[in-house]
Amino acid sequence: MRVAKDTVVTIEYSARLDSGDLVDSTEGCGPITYLQGNEQVFAPLERALEGLEAGAEREIRLEPGASYGERREELIRRIPRAQLPPDLALIPGNRYGVKGPDGQRLSFRFIAAEGETVVADFNSPAAGQGLHIRAKVLAVRAATREELQRGTLR
Repeated sequence: MRVAKDTVVTIEYSARLDSGDLVDSTEGCGPITYLQGNEQVFAPLERALEGLEAGAEREIRLEPGASYGERREELIRRIPRAQLPPDLALIPGNRYGVKGPDGQRLSFRFIAAEGETVVADFNSPAAGQGLHIRAKVLAVRAATREELQRGTLR
């Protein structure tokens, strides 16, 4: 049987950035099983597995725009040092988390201090990098009527 919409698929996979950094993998948790065509896994991975049989492997590379996004210069901002906790020891290159004015958690990489101003990069650490995904199909079976009605597995 081949991977197609409404089949139950079991896979192993790993995802690495262009830098080689591992961002996700089933290595530590074991294979995952999902219902194909129901947006239960990353859409580009689901599309790449379409038509494969158990035992088949596939490697794909996604451009930055299709994964973590392009680096955006407008996300490098200058903020008053007074807006950060006074006891926060800033070290160039390190990432920090702070709460924004609306209470949302924000993450930035400290670039430099310019007097009473901090230069902070709010881009994702993965921004601007492509994503390499390697996956192996371990099993494929037809979904049961109940699984199709629910749209998910048990």
